[in-house]
Amino acid sequence: MFVPPMGIYTLLVTFVVVPFAALIWREQARHRETVRRQRRAMWDRCLTMFEQPSIAQDDIDFPVLKGLYDGRRVTLEPIADHVGYRKLPQLWLRATVFARLPVQGTFDYLARPENIEFYSSVWSLPVNVTVPPSWPQHAILRTDTAERMPPLNVVSRHINMFDDPRLKELVITPRGVRTVFQLDQGQRAHYAVMRSLRFDGLQVAPDGLEMLLDRMLALIVDLERADLKQIAAA
Repeated sequence: MFVPPMGIYTLLVTFVVVPFAALIWREQARHRETVRRQRRAMWDRCLTMFEQPSIAQDDIDFPVLKGLYDGRRVTLEPIADHVGYRKLPQLWLRATVFARLPVQGTFDYLARPENIEFYSSVWSLPVNVTVPPSWPQHAILRTDTAERMPPLNVVSRHINMFDDPRLKELVITPRGVRTVFQLDQGQRAHYAVMRSLRFDGLQVAPDGLEMLLDRMLALIVDLERADLKQIAAA
């Protein structure tokens, strides 16, 4: 019986495997490009809100939007969170409005803490502060120095922004105000089977974003108008 030499088997395998591998690579590349384009388009409806908007995206990561809103420099950074055990992935928006505020300390108020908020700076702050009784109580309030925190009576005028359960965090520093806001929640069926991140609400609605930024601006203006002596004594 004739037995083909090993070289023929190698050649046959090459003719079968190489085209198949190339097909898989092309499909993966096509899928990655689709994901990249879908994520990059998440800000399309909001670009007219900003002056000098710019979008930065690293491969298929969620894109970061920077621009000027009402004359203030703004950075909008989406954060994909799938750290929680038995919890659906979350897509957070870390929104920062930059300003030179007359405060010296850092204020960080985190609602509904779970001790897995890797995107939050609250866990690195050393001083716990009692949450004022009129504020939502299922929260953590921390600072780097209690003597130099923003005046809580000024912040209290804006704490109703947490009436929206999607708002997760409020941070005040001498460089501005930052919030963390829930943009979307992952698909349960897709995540349970594929263990991958897929969000339906990638197109950010301009009205919701405008409301969030306007609330942050109102807090900034209030802090800028606050009495420096009041802040130092707070």
